[in-house]
Amino acid sequence: MAAIQKMIGITINVPEKAKLTLDRQARERGCATSLWAGQVFDIGFAAVCAREKSMPVTDKDLDAIVGATFLLWQRGDWDTASIAMGLGVPEATVSRILEGWRDYRRAAG
Repeated sequence: MAAIQKMIGITINVPEKAKLTLDRQARERGCATSLWAGQVFDIGFAAVCAREKSMPVTDKDLDAIVGATFLLWQRGDWDTASIAMGLGVPEATVSRILEGWRDYRRAAG
């Protein structure tokens, strides 16, 4: 299990249009803008860290980072409907992914 990290707040300024977009996207996902903005930061930060380590970051890699971030966002809840809504994919897809993950973990354990 991953260690729980201490969270520290920061303040950022974004263009008005970006704020409106973040508000809309958060509303569509049923969460607060600040929570959604944190998720967007996590996605971008993961990509920048990968690039900093000279790891190639393609669109496919970024898509995987986004998916992983949303899955981790659930923090163990594993509610397939909520995950599917956050990822914008069918719930059946999420169920297959989670079952594959469970099979992988059983084989690795």
